[in-house]
Amino acid sequence: MDILFNLHRPVISASATRYVLLTVLSFAASVIVTRVYLELTGYPQIGNDTFHFAHALWGGLLLIISVLTLLIFVNRWTYDLSAILAGIGVGLFIDEVGKFITQQNDYFFPLAAPIIYVAFLVMLLVYLIVKRRETTTDLVADMYQVTKELEEVLEDDLSECERDSMVARLQKVAGQTARPDLADLAKHILQFLQSESVDVVPDRTSLIGRFLDGCYRIEDSLFTQGRTRLLLIGLFLLDGLGALFAMLVLGLAFAGDETTMPTLLSDIVLGEANVTSSTSLSWFLIMSALQLVTGLLLFLSAVAFLRKNESTAVTIAMMALVISLVFISPLSFYFNQFSVLLTSLFLFTILLILQRYRTRFLTAEEADIG
Repeated sequence: MDILFNLHRPVISASATRYVLLTVLSFAASVIVTRVYLELTGYPQIGNDTFHFAHALWGGLLLIISVLTLLIFVNRWTYDLSAILAGIGVGLFIDEVGKFITQQNDYFFPLAAPIIYVAFLVMLLVYLIVKRRETTTDLVADMYQVTKELEEVLEDDLSECERDSMVARLQKVAGQTARPDLADLAKHILQFLQSESVDVVPDRTSLIGRFLDGCYRIEDSLFTQGRTRLLLIGLFLLDGLGALFAMLVLGLAFAGDETTMPTLLSDIVLGEANVTSSTSLSWFLIMSALQLVTGLLLFLSAVAFLRKNESTAVTIAMMALVISLVFISPLSFYFNQFSVLLTSLFLFTILLILQRYRTRFLTAEEADIG
């Protein structure tokens, strides 16, 4: 029993970002595929007049399999498998959250879609936090990673890049004086890895690696800095002009007689099935106001791009996209349910393009200036 309480400080795995990303992507894919499948097939049910085997049960089963896989096996590939199974399991489970929060077991309850989306954002936030922690140096974490990678020696499948990665970690640990015990252990493992008794196989590019290499080549040839800048300017101008047009309509309404504004509000909420009370109307108007703000921010970003003030343009655009994804999208999911899924995916794509633009071009330019 003493072993149960002999807890050491938590150590973040060097591969944590990979596993969390697999979980996040599997989670998103399972929800999307489930919703699309049910919509196309008319929401079929597995069971009879007595039983109904909801897909939340299959999600729970996958979660159990994921945990047992980690507890039973020690192979490194089990982490990838468990991450994928956990993501699918959580997605299948939370897809039925509407049944769990309502007395009527309402799968289509309007609040369900925002809850699912916020859960995705929380998992994405965990990924970003873990990814930021990658840059921190931790001797114990390095040694944990080395012991994991030694599995390739046991499997007689140690590649050159894997050995070089271990050697770099071990040299860093061996050269420090804060932990003489770890330094001594690192020196012994380092001596073993660099001996002739260790068989090393040539590096093999995985299917995913080859796919990514092809994507990078396409990116370099098609998406140059000028073309990517024009693409972003065009997208931001369209969104910004739409916001300016909406502001003009509102201005004209306020400038008109006192009966114009109620009529305009009626037109705005026409067709919004989930605007059923003064509270929901208030949130709908807040969402609309935020859409105007983000549209104006994107318009300002496009202007900054045209003026060659690219750092400012990227900062403003990222601010607008984060506001859209964190605040506007949950409200949009409430009022429009999963019909706004493609819009959210589009915003995520633009954010990734913008981040990639900053990484490829602005970071290099700032380094040259420095």
